[in-house]
Amino acid sequence: MKNEFIPYEQALALKELGFDEPCFGYYVSFADNKEIPFKLIQIQSEKEQFKWVDNVCHAPTFSQSFRWFREKYGLISYIHPLALLQDTKKWCYEITDFSNNWDESFNLHSPEEAELECLIRLIEMAKNK
Repeated sequence: MKNEFIPYEQALALKELGFDEPCFGYYVSFADNKEIPFKLIQIQSEKEQFKWVDNVCHAPTFSQSFRWFREKYGLISYIHPLALLQDTKKWCYEITDFSNNWDESFNLHSPEEAELECLIRLIEMAKNK
């Protein structure tokens, strides 16, 4: 089930961009950063639940993150198979906004790789808006 949630590094980037929505999971980091435990529990808002702790951030799911970028930044993303070549599926992502600007990447090896690469690119695009 942990694979449904975005990685810690991207969760921190979303926090910096203003993400603060209810989630089923969160990350806790410690000063030594040796281990970043993942906890599965519903929290309402970082501001409400963890106002006394600086080392906690939400762990949204990939679909929740993609929806948030669509609603907050107008960035619409698609992940889909590209082609079947010699029994090997290739995947790609595409990102557009309401101005019909496009960004895309092809030949990714799995849908999970496409999701992560798309999320990383969405973060970059949102930081530049």
